[in-house]
Amino acid sequence: MTRPYSSDLRERAMARVAAGETIRVVAAALRISPSCVSKWSGRLRATGSVSAGQIGGYKPRVLSGAHADWLRARMSSAPFTLRGLAAELAERGVKVDYRSVWEFAHREGLSFKKTVVAAEQTRPDVARKRARWKAYQDRIDRRRLVFIDETWVKTNMAPLRGRSPRGQRLRAMVPYGHWKTMTFLAALRHDRIDAPWVVDGPINGELFQLYIQQILVPTLSPGDIVVLDNLGSHKSHAVRSAIRAAGARLFFLPPYSPDLNPIEQVFAKLKHLLRKASERTVENTWRRAGELLDLFPSGECQNYLTNAGYASV
Repeated sequence: MTRPYSSDLRERAMARVAAGETIRVVAAALRISPSCVSKWSGRLRATGSVSAGQIGGYKPRVLSGAHADWLRARMSSAPFTLRGLAAELAERGVKVDYRSVWEFAHREGLSFKKTVVAAEQTRPDVARKRARWKAYQDRIDRRRLVFIDETWVKTNMAPLRGRSPRGQRLRAMVPYGHWKTMTFLAALRHDRIDAPWVVDGPINGELFQLYIQQILVPTLSPGDIVVLDNLGSHKSHAVRSAIRAAGARLFFLPPYSPDLNPIEQVFAKLKHLLRKASERTVENTWRRAGELLDLFPSGECQNYLTNAGYASV
């Protein structure tokens, strides 16, 4: 390890600077770099000493003690970015880089997550319904639960990100002028994906009723609990009657509550896999969607329900 310059050399350099010599003249005379003389001058002005700092060994974290307490309080009080926190710390006289703030956040158990949720969830009427649902959701035998929903799939789906050499754009060719949109419907149970169906085009009340009567109902057993979101097309008399005629019960989720419907996690994975497949025809997209359902094993389906707050079996 390189040894620091002696205190005697440092003091002689500073004496010559104090006498009026320029940094470069002092550096040339003492055969050291101008940057050394400049740094020693700065250290002398800041601390009153030119003694060498510690080299190696244990160095306490800057973000500790009172600084750490302030940072914890700041993180819990309002939204933040890591670079923004580094700038705020600098304003308080604490000089740290982005990496130091990232490591602090990591030690505190904070990870990078999505931020957007429906603001309507804070509305008193919605909040009451959500609280009531959450109070009972872990008391239901989830082996009876059947979560129904729909999502779109398209023939222009492609991976959202990829890799390319630094300095070069990554270009993926996808249709921008003409593509087809389909609707994928399915039921999530605690151990499988059930009753999948694909519609060519957007869904409407008539098609949803057809799905319930011809695709879903044959899979239901007496005592099943069918859970739907609050979409108007889900609430028709025909839909309610068909489900109840099968001996099943019907519940509607609170408004603005996709987080309480675990099938949303299924759709997120399915869309990721469809983007990766990048099928460009309706027929191939239908076929691929069916094949991808084999990638949702029983244990994974159980995890989706657990993650949404429904009690384990």
